[in-house]
Amino acid sequence: MKVVLSTLNAKYIHSSLALAYLDKACHSDNWEIETHEFTINDKLDHIMTRLYRSQPDVLCFSTYIWNIEETLSLCQDFKKISPQCLIILGGPEASYDAATVLQEHPGIDYIVRGEGEITLRQLLGQILEEKSIDEIKGITYCYQGQVKENPDQPLITDLGSLPSPFKRDFTSYKDRVVYYESSRGCPFNCSYCLSSTARGVRFFPMERVKEELGHLLKYDLREIKLVDRTFNCNEKRAREIMQFIAEQGSSTRVHLEICADLLSDEFIAFLGQLPADIFNFEIGIQSTCPKALQAVHRVSHWETLRQNILQLRSFNNIHLHLDLIAGLPYESYDRFQDSFNDVFSLQPHMLQLGFLKLLKGSEIYRQRYEHGYRFQTNPPYQVLANNYIVYDEIIKLQQIEEVLNRYYNKNIVPVTIAYGINKVYQGNAFVFFEDFALYWEENGLFGRGHRRVNEYDILLNFLNFRWPDQKKEWNELIKYDFLCQNLPHPFP
Repeated sequence: MKVVLSTLNAKYIHSSLALAYLDKACHSDNWEIETHEFTINDKLDHIMTRLYRSQPDVLCFSTYIWNIEETLSLCQDFKKISPQCLIILGGPEASYDAATVLQEHPGIDYIVRGEGEITLRQLLGQILEEKSIDEIKGITYCYQGQVKENPDQPLITDLGSLPSPFKRDFTSYKDRVVYYESSRGCPFNCSYCLSSTARGVRFFPMERVKEELGHLLKYDLREIKLVDRTFNCNEKRAREIMQFIAEQGSSTRVHLEICADLLSDEFIAFLGQLPADIFNFEIGIQSTCPKALQAVHRVSHWETLRQNILQLRSFNNIHLHLDLIAGLPYESYDRFQDSFNDVFSLQPHMLQLGFLKLLKGSEIYRQRYEHGYRFQTNPPYQVLANNYIVYDEIIKLQQIEEVLNRYYNKNIVPVTIAYGINKVYQGNAFVFFEDFALYWEENGLFGRGHRRVNEYDILLNFLNFRWPDQKKEWNELIKYDFLCQNLPHPFP
């Protein structure tokens, strides 16, 4: 029996952690396993060709909001040319609506719900031996025209029992992002996040984590991104891992998601002593509106959060990526302006303005009628409007997001933006980007490609148009930023 594990990553530089674990967990002398990773930008006929030439008896896909539509299309077409091939889906986008997926796509034979390492291996064994699957936990399937959903598979409590997918050669991943986990689960219960569906945190053994990270760091990868939902929920453990990483002397950047208001004074002091350019911190602030945070069960202490982030920023040794989510309950467009300005005042290296997604299986999805949510019918199920914000305002925020990404997050005009916000817009960063986005809209600049040099021209034209009495200042500031950011050698 030949088994093919496949998925469509969002970008070429990404790698699939799920396939890596499933490949090792399902290894057996009784069947052959191949893994094939593609991207959502690959042509579907190219993917079909590669998969068909592998001649699988069982074809498995890992599904997410970014690839579910392409995956379902592939499954439908693949079944036409290989009707004897069994197709299995897993991953969150199939797990939380398994019955509907099977009913609407009869070419899919099984869906593995939740953690798949144990379930998929058991299922493959029963398929090979042509035995009953009635006792396999964590699967959904059709039997005699009816959808059957077996009981859930218990969470894997001993993560150390899973075979490691990292004891191999990573030379070919040098320019890619390798995903890693030192734990599973989350201590929090945010209603918009699927991590809240499984309570508690489980940790991989420390010695295993050090051994695997030490191996990865030898390859000087582009980035290792830990998918731990709250890396510092156990501060002692987090410090030990970070200390180990710093001691390896690798050029690889390591990305961690942390909760900044959990940081103790001792841990902050430790972070201040770390070498520069090793760690990236992603900190999900999401909102500074107390009512919105309470509605989504997000515990946050803004003043503690603010002080800790300002201290981290002063060290200037860790790249800080702060997140906001637009479209939360009770947060209007005007109140979101306050959240934006609160977070912008911390001067993160990157400020991500994201939008709420009504994910199947999440509590906020179940509460969608209570808050009047209207959202995209198809993935990624992004909010369109609710009782507190209308679609016109969502459009404005999307346009603000684009100019924010182009100018602030890419750091192409830091001096000009700082001067404009502080000296002309009285410190109101939101109004600056709102005004700039309106200029883009009025001049038909959205939806078109722009060379980097033209982006400088656009900003200069906007500032001169909006504040013509300061043309000389704008010109000198833009010129200074352009020279600082674009010279191919140090400025003498």
